[in-house]
Amino acid sequence: MQPITPTAAPGTSFRARAVILGERLDHRGLGPGGTAMADPVPIAAPAPVSAFAFRWGAVVIFGADLTQEAALLATLAPRITSPTDNPAEETTLITLGTERDGVDAEGVIQLCDAAPERLAVVADALAKSAALAQQEARIAEALDRLEPAVADLRAAGRLRFSSRALHRQIGHALSAHSRNLARVEAADKPEVLWDHPELERLHARLSDEYELRERGDALERKLAWIGNAIQTLLSLIQARRGLGLEAAVVVLVGIEVAFTLYEHVIRPLWP
Repeated sequence: MQPITPTAAPGTSFRARAVILGERLDHRGLGPGGTAMADPVPIAAPAPVSAFAFRWGAVVIFGADLTQEAALLATLAPRITSPTDNPAEETTLITLGTERDGVDAEGVIQLCDAAPERLAVVADALAKSAALAQQEARIAEALDRLEPAVADLRAAGRLRFSSRALHRQIGHALSAHSRNLARVEAADKPEVLWDHPELERLHARLSDEYELRERGDALERKLAWIGNAIQTLLSLIQARRGLGLEAAVVVLVGIEVAFTLYEHVIRPLWP
């Protein structure tokens, strides 16, 4: 593997990998001088590796082999809140020394050089794509859990599930809904662009390549649908409980009436 340097020779290629490690990553002290910085924060790594951390649980590693990646991730493990069992990831190939920044027809990212600000823009796009993949999987699972209840309601016009089963399904859906509401905003621009506006075009090209805005909008629509479905199911459960209470009241009243009739009408007629 050739070293990653801002002046690397044309044609130098290396792999970039974004991984979502958990719900949050404490990146205090990781930045230059041990300071906390805005996302993404560059991580000190042995040459030729470059890496960036995001407070919302992502890390992006450039130019590392599997052993180097594993070592770097192990050092970050104590900083992770609620680590995930199945980390979502986004992997791509980067080629340096091109005349302009962009993405070729095969999805290879082409950069003029490996300046830290360029890698930071790439890291932002890859991390957000991996985060969207994780959120898409959560939402798909939530939809799968709600679908049987919705299909039953559509076919039979009523809920045939037990309250406990429905509560479990709603609980899983609520968990996915709440965890995704706090997700990273995929359409937001990285803060590095404030100091390097010349990289706007690269950011726009990467955003289009990974369909960040479109995928974010699709998640918004699915989250809204799940929220409406949850409210509908909860309303139906409450209505069913209300009917059950009314039936219980009717039965109790009937018992009371029967007991009164027995005490005051039927019993006095017995010899």
